[in-house]
Amino acid sequence: MVLWPAYFDFDNSSRLGRRIPKKMALRGVKSEEIFKAANDLGLNPILNPGTVYSKHPWLRTGAVLVDKVGPKTGILKDLSLKIRVNRASK
Repeated sequence: MVLWPAYFDFDNSSRLGRRIPKKMALRGVKSEEIFKAANDLGLNPILNPGTVYSKHPWLRTGAVLVDKVGPKTGILKDLSLKIRVNRASK
């Protein structure tokens, strides 16, 4: 399953690629943060830096490949919470 930073971006509308509810969305999520959160959750992530999301072809945000262990929306919500925890612990 491919995960893009745009899925978590507070500034994106659902039309521009946000896949989680606005109240769970974050600002400025980087693919490295998704990678770390996915690794913490045991999803066997693979980082693909420099790849381009089709709705934002001018941004090379990168992507993360993870194992599909359930519904994509549920995984995205879990990752959003984990990224929030990781940011708070810094």
